[in-house]
Amino acid sequence: MNRPLGIRLEKSFLEKIEKMGKEESLDRSTTIRNLVNIGYGELIKRKAAEQYIKGKITLSKAAKIAELSIFDMEKYLVDQGFKSSYLIKDLKEELKNLK
Repeated sequence: MNRPLGIRLEKSFLEKIEKMGKEESLDRSTTIRNLVNIGYGELIKRKAAEQYIKGKITLSKAAKIAELSIFDMEKYLVDQGFKSSYLIKDLKEELKNLK
């Protein structure tokens, strides 16, 4: 169930929201809800990526925190410029150990 929430926004930011709402043919409340959802999604992805890069969590844990699939979490990391230190020789060694 939706609950009302009161917030204070700077006039200049509220004007931007109003403009965006008009461009999208949305009312102000819907525009703000959309922005909050997008901001929340981006923030949890960023925080999960930071923890993964620091080695504090696994990729699957980062994906869970970010509410993404492992594939989408990997894509997000690559899109953010992350380069893995996992080398082909590491893969070959792991494959060798599996045999």
